[in-house]
Amino acid sequence: MMRPLVIFSLCLFLIGICVAQVNFSPNWGKRALNNPSSEDKDNGCKESVDTLILIYKLIQSEAQKLLECEKLSN
Repeated sequence: MMRPLVIFSLCLFLIGICVAQVNFSPNWGKRALNNPSSEDKDNGCKESVDTLILIYKLIQSEAQKLLECEKLSN
């Protein structure tokens, strides 16, 4: 009788330790938009566009490799 009670208590204790709460304010993440660094002002969105183009080319090359493998297997 005592063993199940100890196991249950241990489980409740472990669940209590794992419980967490995250709160976000309405302005969360907007600090960078209000105070951009000088580097961001100079580049604008250029780095983001370059990154997207790189990702696109990577996906395109991988898709081409998959097509070539599929042709060879048939």
